Amino acid sequence: MAVAAALFVHGTDTPELLHLWLRLETVTVVVRVAADWTFHIAPDEPGESYTMPELGSRVDIVPASVEVSSARHVGERLVRVVEEFDAEDPDQGVGAEFVFETGSVVAWSFEGDLHLAGR
Repeated sequence: MAVAAALFVHGTDTPELLHLWLRLETVTVVVRVAADWTFHIAPDEPGESYTMPELGSRVDIVPASVEVSSARHVGERLVRVVEEFDAEDPDQGVGAEFVFETGSVVAWSFEGDLHLAGR
């Protein structure tokens, strides 16, 4: 497994994680939060980095650093993914746990942002 990340950079602010791509043996999937704040996992390939000069911002598509929880599991087999859905709207994804051979990573949507934590 390999991991790539889309990082939103505005001025001198700390980069913000937008999307995460997990390159598995047979497919690459994106982990992201949509504009409506729903959590999504879907087959996808990373695009190219781009700038938004009118905002003074850019989005960098880069290999994920070790600070990104799932990057700690590069080279491991993904054992399973357990998705979580909103109790009141079962069609709306809110997060998932990615279980690897030596640990797991929880990803979730909160206030429109993608969050990750290792377990």
